[in-house]
Amino acid sequence: MNIKEKNIFNIQIKDFFMAAIFLIVFIAFLLTGCGKKEKYNGYYIYGLDATEKKIMYEKCSISKKGKTDVLIKRFISKMSKEPDNINMKKAIPDDVKVDSFDINSSGDLSLYFNAAYGNYTGVAEILRRAAIVKTLSQIKGIRGVQFYVSGQPLTDSNMEPIGIMTSNSFIDNTGSIGDYKQKTTLNVYFSDNTGKALVAIPVDITYNATISLEQLAIEQLISGPYTIEGVSKNNVLPTIPKGTVLNKVTVKENTCYADFSKEFLNKEDNITDYVAIYSVVNTLVELPSVNKVQFSIDGEQVLKYNQNINFGEEFERNLDLVRETK
Repeated sequence: MNIKEKNIFNIQIKDFFMAAIFLIVFIAFLLTGCGKKEKYNGYYIYGLDATEKKIMYEKCSISKKGKTDVLIKRFISKMSKEPDNINMKKAIPDDVKVDSFDINSSGDLSLYFNAAYGNYTGVAEILRRAAIVKTLSQIKGIRGVQFYVSGQPLTDSNMEPIGIMTSNSFIDNTGSIGDYKQKTTLNVYFSDNTGKALVAIPVDITYNATISLEQLAIEQLISGPYTIEGVSKNNVLPTIPKGTVLNKVTVKENTCYADFSKEFLNKEDNITDYVAIYSVVNTLVELPSVNKVQFSIDGEQVLKYNQNINFGEEFERNLDLVRETK
């Protein structure tokens, strides 16, 4: 075989292997394409991701055959059990129970939860609600879902009934919840210029479900009055000492538990003890979810504030300290 024939032979071998590789890739593409075209026609069970920041889902083996009430019971049971996916949290926690449900002729499903559901607020509640609604909305004949807690309609932060919800009431099932934006006006209480009374300063706030109103209210107190447009330094004084950090804030059964860093105890000299404490209390009790406030410092209960006030008790609103403003 001369050099020319040898080169032609090598080219033919190369072409053969290239053709073979192309054929393999083409077959793999066809197989992959066929897999993508297959549609899943079953049900999904929705839940939360491990960080409780977004919704997840997994396939469910529940048969589509069956009466509506039977399917509802099966879905509720599924959402109350741990998911197969270890990175997913169930939508209905252990302490929450669906006592009963009913569905009217229009397809509106009413779920009656026990009182424990009221312990969930903010992100955790919205995502659980979204997961439950999205799961049950898959059942044919269900137009919308309404929540009741201890027999009363579930309400929003303004104490307005949330009403009927559909799957479209919530954003993309696996997306971020940063788009749940709402606007509200909070009355934030600072000290007057004498340090002996409180004045209510209205603050317009745009927020989303990732931050609770309780946290936003306290953060505004920590930031101080001078960060609010139109507030004069001659009229009001800050009430929370510089360097104070809000470690945690939670609400359970209408009591707000606010845990501050130790700097909170370093009261400003130009205001009274009561003004310092009730600046926080009155601001938080303005919120519809709060009736009382319980303080702690770095996770521990402190019995006395500045050696004068019993700091271990729950505090209620005190309007006697509030000065009328024009």
